[in-house]
Amino acid sequence: MVSLELNSSLDALVDQDEINHAVVQQLNSVFGNNLKNLEKVSELVQELTRTKDELEKRLRFATTEAPDKITKAVKAAEEALKKEEILGAQCDRLHYQVTGHIQKYGQLLDDIGPGVRQVRELQRVKLYQDFVNAVDGQSKEIESALHIGAEGQALVGYSHLLETAKGVQGSRCLNLVAFVTNTLLYWHQVCTHRFTSEFESVLKAIKWPFTSSNESVHQPPASQESIQRLCTLTQYFLQLSLPDAIASENSRKSDSPAASPAIAMDFETSVLPIHLLVRPLEVRFFFHFSGNKPTNRRENPEWYFTQILKWISAHENFLKTRIQPVLNRCGHQKTSAKVEFMRGLVRLVVIKLAADLPEVQYDDDIFCSTVQETLNFEREISLTYGYPASQPSVLSVLTQGRIFAWWIRVERKFALELMDELVSDDGAWQAEESGEAAHCGERLILLLQGITDRYKRLPQPGHRLQFLELQLELLDDFRVRVLQVMKSEKQDPLTSHYPAILNTVHYITATLHDWADLPFFVEMQYYQECFSRIQEQTSEALASYDNTVLPTTSPDDPASFIFNSHDVSLISTSISPESLARQDALESLNINTDAPTTSQMAEVSGSVFDGTIRLYTHIEGEMVRTLATYVFTEVRARSQPYRQDKWFHTIIPRATTDFNKINELSPSICPLLEVLARHLHALRDILAAPLFMQLWQIVADTLNKYVYEEVILQTRFSDAGATQFKFDMTRGLFPIFGAFTQKPENFFRLVKESVILLTLPHPTAFLLRDTIRMWQDDQDSFSLVVSPVKALAEHSVVLLRPKEADTVLNIRIYDRD
Repeated sequence: MVSLELNSSLDALVDQDEINHAVVQQLNSVFGNNLKNLEKVSELVQELTRTKDELEKRLRFATTEAPDKITKAVKAAEEALKKEEILGAQCDRLHYQVTGHIQKYGQLLDDIGPGVRQVRELQRVKLYQDFVNAVDGQSKEIESALHIGAEGQALVGYSHLLETAKGVQGSRCLNLVAFVTNTLLYWHQVCTHRFTSEFESVLKAIKWPFTSSNESVHQPPASQESIQRLCTLTQYFLQLSLPDAIASENSRKSDSPAASPAIAMDFETSVLPIHLLVRPLEVRFFFHFSGNKPTNRRENPEWYFTQILKWISAHENFLKTRIQPVLNRCGHQKTSAKVEFMRGLVRLVVIKLAADLPEVQYDDDIFCSTVQETLNFEREISLTYGYPASQPSVLSVLTQGRIFAWWIRVERKFALELMDELVSDDGAWQAEESGEAAHCGERLILLLQGITDRYKRLPQPGHRLQFLELQLELLDDFRVRVLQVMKSEKQDPLTSHYPAILNTVHYITATLHDWADLPFFVEMQYYQECFSRIQEQTSEALASYDNTVLPTTSPDDPASFIFNSHDVSLISTSISPESLARQDALESLNINTDAPTTSQMAEVSGSVFDGTIRLYTHIEGEMVRTLATYVFTEVRARSQPYRQDKWFHTIIPRATTDFNKINELSPSICPLLEVLARHLHALRDILAAPLFMQLWQIVADTLNKYVYEEVILQTRFSDAGATQFKFDMTRGLFPIFGAFTQKPENFFRLVKESVILLTLPHPTAFLLRDTIRMWQDDQDSFSLVVSPVKALAEHSVVLLRPKEADTVLNIRIYDRD
């Protein structure tokens, strides 16, 4: 009845609408003619204006033209004025007519206006009803198709309904949008339930899941019809997919599983067929690994990790050959069936792990075992099965606040305990081979490498930085222990563990240098610089807060006892503002997990190990200098007889003063050379090559200065004494260092150049000495003559300055011919 009354009212309104439409057409014709006349008048006025402008131009031009042209212009102006009067009269007449029509038909328009608006409103009502009827028709089409089993036809009707729902999204007709959306969700639920039942039946027919361990795992004994039906149902499910906006609305309305914690929400599969494929495995997983089942042992987490990996391996081929082609045909090329399947299984592990870790965290052994097995599982599923790093992983459980803090605590505890064992062990400072690091140093590097392997795959930079801080803390703790042991072994550095300690320090320093260039630690340096900047900004903000807020009220003012959330957090956690600033900075880094670009990495200065390397390098340099000092002290103690030789009394016959005739070292230098050679060769065998190079160069430099200052400059040399001294140096001292370098004399430049000056022929020595003295007496006038520096350079004396060379020349005793 309501529909009939609505239709009769619509018919009456349509008749009235036709009458009103005729009146409106008549009015439109009248107004159209008037408007056309007005347009003509406007055109005439514009033409008159252009004519007037042209006339004015001609009048101005006429003042310089012949009288006949002026006459023509005047006539044209008179004609234009007459034409203007005619057009003005026409304009007034048309204006009068328009005004009359408006007065005549204005009331009529006011009378029919409400009727026209009502007609338009009824037209919208009719369209609204037609739209609702169309949705009802689509629903009936889907219902009929499902009733007769025409699934393809039902999906066609569903696709039409889906397009309708997409079209009304964003409309201001909220009730209509809700009606269409609810209708779509209803049929989505009906179709999903119907296809799910058949899908599960087909899975049973093909013996899914493939949990058998025989050779036919990858080729299940199922008929081709069952496989084809499974693919068809998979395609149906993909066609039932909802738009993101409607899907999110549907997920809010639906009840989420009570067994699924919040941490597992990111692991929901994006396509329904994969979810249905994972469901039987989910049932098996929680059957075996929950409750009082023998397989549910918290001390053996590797059991369920291994089971998940087996399931992935068993179903990998089926997903690739059967399900993935269906996804590709349905426009889901970017969706990987294998990845979606693995994500569903990883979700099971996350749920299990999130339930077990809080219960086992106080048992350090089980906790460590669980963490290690979790890391092994994450590495295995990523490297072996290609699980993308962009997908949520089991590491999200380990990086939860309380669990992560406990993980750091356990890592520190076991690392320090192991370090105590390393240093206190009987063979701690012994090496497998000479020149290598001691056992404790190698095991320390292995310990740090193990920590790096455990945390390097963590997705959040802030978490990785906390582990890096732990590594730097362990390195500093080991450095302190090295200092303690070094001081106790310093008394006898050659026969004690002192060289092994030095080798260990050098090995750690070299390893840290190598690590600093690795991309991972370069990236960590970038994040550390970002962390430092964020921490400084947060600290400045806290300082400005203290300076501006706290002094504004008196401590005795009751109004000052108002706590904000920041104050409450400080009180409840009992931490300092600096610690809070540090935590805020780490959380800021965790928000932005984008990997740094190449340009950003290029801007990184230094490395994360710079401070530690400086400290270890300082210890290394100090220990090398200690060994060099010990060697030099031993040599100096045996150099007293050589220093006391009477070089000015060494006289040999003139015929034997040729250098080539001297073939024996001075007896007093032999103890010195013996202890020097013995210590250097012993150290070469027990020190790393770079360390020994530093050491012998320090010894050579020290001996160079010592011989120059304590032997050469402290006595006088006859020709024979200088020749003998030259033989001692070139055939005794220099060859000892010749085993370490091709030109040992280059490391004894002071001695070498002094020997050259001491053994110059007399005329050359006199001439060179006079040149130096003349230059010293009057440098300005002597500047135009040969420079003494050049004169010395001609004899390969470049290190000694002229004044020093003059001193050496003066200690010679020039025997008379």
